[in-house]
Amino acid sequence: MNFLYNNILYFAVAALLAVLLANFSSLIFLLALIVFIFFLIIVKKWTIPLLLLLVFIGAIFFYRAHLDVKNNFSSLKSTQTNFSLTIMETTKIDGDKWTAVAKDNQSDEKLLLHYQLNTFQEKLDVTEQSFLGNTCVLSGQLAQPAAAANEGMFDYQLYLKRQSIHWVLQVKDITSCKELSFDLLSAIKVLREQGIAWIEAVFSENTAPVAIALLFGDRDYIASAIQNAYQKLGIVHLLAISGSHVLLLIGLGYYFLLRVGMTKERSITIILLILPAYTVLTGLSPSVIRAVSTASLMLLQRRWRLSSYSSIDLLSIAFLGYLFLFPKIVTDIGFQLSFIVSLFLLLSTSILKGEKQPVKIYLLTAYFCELSVLPFLLSYFYELPALSLFANLVYIPLFSILLPYFILVFFLSFLLPKVTIAFLYPIDKICQLSDWLVTKTADIPYITIIFGKPNNLELILYFCFIPVFFCLYEALPHLRKRAFLIPFCLLLFQYTGEFWSKYGEVTFINVGQGDSILINEPFNRGTYIIDTGGTMEYQKEEWQERENSYEVGEDTLVPYLKSKGITKIDKLVLTHGDMDHIGGSVALIKSIPVKQILMPKSSNQPNDKEKEIWELARQKNIPVFFVGEGDGWTNGNSVFQIIAPGRNTVNSSGENDGSIVISAQIGGLSWLFTGDIEENGEEMLLAEQSNLETDVLKVAHHGSKTSTTEAFLEEVNPDIAIISAGKNNRYGHPDKGVLKRLQAKKIIVWRTDVNGTISFKFSQKKGTFFLQQP
Repeated sequence: MNFLYNNILYFAVAALLAVLLANFSSLIFLLALIVFIFFLIIVKKWTIPLLLLLVFIGAIFFYRAHLDVKNNFSSLKSTQTNFSLTIMETTKIDGDKWTAVAKDNQSDEKLLLHYQLNTFQEKLDVTEQSFLGNTCVLSGQLAQPAAAANEGMFDYQLYLKRQSIHWVLQVKDITSCKELSFDLLSAIKVLREQGIAWIEAVFSENTAPVAIALLFGDRDYIASAIQNAYQKLGIVHLLAISGSHVLLLIGLGYYFLLRVGMTKERSITIILLILPAYTVLTGLSPSVIRAVSTASLMLLQRRWRLSSYSSIDLLSIAFLGYLFLFPKIVTDIGFQLSFIVSLFLLLSTSILKGEKQPVKIYLLTAYFCELSVLPFLLSYFYELPALSLFANLVYIPLFSILLPYFILVFFLSFLLPKVTIAFLYPIDKICQLSDWLVTKTADIPYITIIFGKPNNLELILYFCFIPVFFCLYEALPHLRKRAFLIPFCLLLFQYTGEFWSKYGEVTFINVGQGDSILINEPFNRGTYIIDTGGTMEYQKEEWQERENSYEVGEDTLVPYLKSKGITKIDKLVLTHGDMDHIGGSVALIKSIPVKQILMPKSSNQPNDKEKEIWELARQKNIPVFFVGEGDGWTNGNSVFQIIAPGRNTVNSSGENDGSIVISAQIGGLSWLFTGDIEENGEEMLLAEQSNLETDVLKVAHHGSKTSTTEAFLEEVNPDIAIISAGKNNRYGHPDKGVLKRLQAKKIIVWRTDVNGTISFKFSQKKGTFFLQQP
């Protein structure tokens, strides 16, 4: 097997391309596989037997992944309401929501369970009960998981499908639950559950969430605001169990076993037996599986004095085994980042050996890690943390202390539970200070740099030239400073893409039941947002409040804008104070710089959300202008005229009829953005405006029966009508009568609830409409 030495990496690459080809059926992966084979023939001078072996392995992995894709379907019917399920994972409780992953005992299919807790006492009862490994008889309604409504939005349906979960079961009633007979895997998971519960009970409020993350690999106990702050600083990876954690624990265990009299061989054997259980205890995350697999292979080599494969060979073997058993894991970001960072760290050891300054070694290591996963980070998150290197310099030493300290205190807590808080007191203060520092730093303007989602050309450039950088840096030491221009130019090329693009767009973003419109001028000359959508807020008791509830601004609008590379908003137009028009504004203002906010002139008292927006604007020094008829602006060939609220509507008591209405000329078409005006507002527009004829009408009030009257349509006479409404919304929007009136006039009607996000992309004075089906 000597011919495999230092060659297993190439077999891993072939297997990866084969699995990607099976999963996505894309010609680009087939071409990449062909190019890779020619590279091995021409550059690496591979022999025919090696090439045949590589093709054989590629075929095996392709077939394995193909079967996995083929069998990833649901046999359940949406009409089924009664189930017998086995709970597979630790249940989660967030406010009044109980969540679990279970297996249907009849179809052997996985389901995601959702159950709404009705009382505080029921929440207490459920919290104290362990469902893990239990078989439960229950009833409920099957529903398909929500798919991504827009580009850049997290696709929950696809995420679950890749875990072979096709249905969410909305549980109505749990009839009974009983424990199954002993199962080793479930027993280890129960032990994990008990360990987390023990930390919650014994550790302090500040240390428990971090300890659970570092010892058991569960970040759900850390507040989402803290996690977001860590992510903005580029140090969220420190809250996960990494390879260094696993190596530290193996080292501590090995030292302990030697100290109690075990031989080296027996110590290694014991550690090898414990490592699989440790993997389950820590939640089976890809980073832990990778670290444990690689470490196990190294220990096996040492224990039985096998042929010494290189670290890269062992990493490649672990990769091949993981990918063969779980082909769908190839799409998991944790899997991708873990193996790529590990590979590039190993490949760059020859570069780092020549450096003698510890600080420089650290900075280069951190830089190489970030550079290796750069296209992946941009593809998933659309932005990069500006202070990542500095933040890692501060926090890596801190977490290097926290991990062993938490291990020590965790085991001491079983012997001396009453004095655990005393042991944790200094760390408690450090964690409190750390969280404060992270959240404050994350609020600094431009703490992250938005690049947008790379297009295909940009991805190809990243994947081609990042390896070139590493090759030049290693092979030509005298050109190392110039080599840094390569990643800089790549990022600059993507960042400036909007500035030299001749295309603009008008996009009606699918924000559910609400309005949000993006207008982006060519060459990045102006970016305007009309309304931000919003999630209706209902009064809840404290125990019902959820940590991770859906919010339109944070979960839909902001990711969409970041994916488009929107780095600033020149004008944020909030047509009126309804939540479904301004609710997402707070998240938007916090995430993307806003230069101006336009709100309607009104005699009405501001609501709580409007006051919150004003206060946030004051804190960020954003000017707020109250506008009405006669105001407007011009940008190149685009003209925006505000035609309402007029003098009469300013003093009107109706919130909807006080909406900002904008008449615009964009991309060679005339547009009318009507907010939520109703029949009275339309009548006032007809009385005050001499010419309302337009090409594209944004139908007012989501197509409500109180708007879009016959007289108004007769005067406006649009060719296209666009309705922004939520799918299956409770208000029945759009109204059937409105749709009939539009159809009778042969007006083209597009709806966000049916057609998804609706975009008009233009250059100069012409453009094309695109529909993104939800």
